[in-house]
Amino acid sequence: MTLSLPTAEIFADANTAAIVSSGLFAVVFLLFLHSFDRYEKTPGRLALTAFVAGGFAAPWAFALPGNAALMDLYGKFFGQTFAEDWQAGLTAPFVEETSKAVFFVLLLGLAPVVIRTVYDGLMVGAYIGLGFQILEDVLYGQNSAMSHFGTDQTSTVLETFAVRAITGIPSHALYTALFSAGLVYVIGTVAPPRRVGRGLVLIATAMLLHGLWDSAAALVGPLGAAAVSAMMLGLTVAALVALMLAIRLGGTRERGYLRAILQPEVVDGTITPAELDAVAGDRRQRRHARRTALWSRPKGVSRRREKHVMTATLDLAHDLAAAGGGESRQVAHSRTEIARLRARRH
Repeated sequence: MTLSLPTAEIFADANTAAIVSSGLFAVVFLLFLHSFDRYEKTPGRLALTAFVAGGFAAPWAFALPGNAALMDLYGKFFGQTFAEDWQAGLTAPFVEETSKAVFFVLLLGLAPVVIRTVYDGLMVGAYIGLGFQILEDVLYGQNSAMSHFGTDQTSTVLETFAVRAITGIPSHALYTALFSAGLVYVIGTVAPPRRVGRGLVLIATAMLLHGLWDSAAALVGPLGAAAVSAMMLGLTVAALVALMLAIRLGGTRERGYLRAILQPEVVDGTITPAELDAVAGDRRQRRHARRTALWSRPKGVSRRREKHVMTATLDLAHDLAAAGGGESRQVAHSRTEIARLRARRH
């Protein structure tokens, strides 16, 4: 402790800048994940537990010591040159992804009623990965300040943070989302049937993307910075495509549940068939239904109002699920809100 205090005082500006910048990024990303969770919302306590597990338990208990041990082995067996080029790409995908997976499996066992579908795995995995990513951003910021011997600490940290934020789309939140969705397929839950092959493909995809990203400089570095940038851009596109495919696969069962919950509301006239398709159909149905709902609205009614109705319909589905399909104060409020929105012109 006596050795760390002077260092903490010397790099106080760097530590503050790293924590504040990464903290603000975390808040924005958490809000994005909350809004992206369009079916059954992940409970707040589960999301917080996943975030803390990914940000503190997984790195300190497994990833950091595991990375250090494996990197040392690469250097001893293959030499320092090989280790410098390849240790990140041949270590992080195995150590870090399995470290985060340990805590996803733990949460899966603790909350089997909540984590039931592949889409649930995507969301909880994203929260775990985001926690890991935020801690990594803080450590990278602190290390960048130390490598500059403490000069211009705040600007150095912010420059490092900006680079990592810009290139951070294919990062831990995305990798762990794919890995966790794969685990749901491999392990199986009460909802989806086990599909081991599909699950292993998702797990391998997450590890491959992680490894290629960390090995970009070693793979194409001799060709120059432009080649590295092009590879990173290609990996970003590939990561987003993989995520969209996983969401499409994982959302099928969720959309089925959503349609079953909301179908009686169509019969009762609370929502229209087009609105049901807009929130519970497949991608083609949703696109066509949204277009129909927006363009066939009564004269003088804004597109914004129709979008609010669709959002309120999702809220109604969530309240109906929480009430077990019965009546509750929240269900009544959601129906009233949809009726209120219909009465508005804008």
